[in-house]
Amino acid sequence: MTARILKLSAGYGVLLGVIVSAAMTFADWKLNPSGLFHNEHGTQWAIVAETAVSWLLPVSLVACLTIAIVLYSAGKIRNS
Repeated sequence: MTARILKLSAGYGVLLGVIVSAAMTFADWKLNPSGLFHNEHGTQWAIVAETAVSWLLPVSLVACLTIAIVLYSAGKIRNS
């Protein structure tokens, strides 16, 4: 794979990971199952951060790999 494909897939994969992570963390915070994310004493930032990271890492990894495979395959098809 070329360096350009790796850079593009890493950038877009992390961007997609951040977007999905932010959306899902906000949804969980808003839903607030069992008062886990916030209560009368305020927001539990450790739980919020743990949720954000637990979405960010796997989504970014899968998105990076998927984008890299698609870009590499598209380049192979175009060059043949």
